[in-house]
Amino acid sequence: MQFKTDLITYNGVYRSIMTEKLNIPSPDGRRTILANHMPIMIPLQIGVIETDEDGVLKHYAINGGVLYFRDNVAEIVADAVMDVEEIDVEMALEEKAAQEEKLAKAKRDNERIRARYRIEVAENLLKAAEKYITK
Repeated sequence: MQFKTDLITYNGVYRSIMTEKLNIPSPDGRRTILANHMPIMIPLQIGVIETDEDGVLKHYAINGGVLYFRDNVAEIVADAVMDVEEIDVEMALEEKAAQEEKLAKAKRDNERIRARYRIEVAENLLKAAEKYITK
């Protein structure tokens, strides 16, 4: 049985899909949500969401966020969502290098925290591309 899933960013709905399952990265590890799951709210980690869309596994890289599930509707609210097939590996490598340089030059804690977060986001994109992009 399928249920509706909305992938939402600050710019609005990135994608609205029908899926049979959601496999999500949570602070407690990976969790799977199926149709008729009890209402739940789960914080999400930086990682990859896996969906089953008409028998095809799809993967979306996220930068953390929150999952709300109720009445067979899942809403994933995240800073950024990207279909893994659309990842630009060169751009992710450049971003990682730029943030590593900023981290080395950072003088304040908030600058170091921001740079480490952006490095983690870039590394997530690189790992997702390596693992899921079909060559």
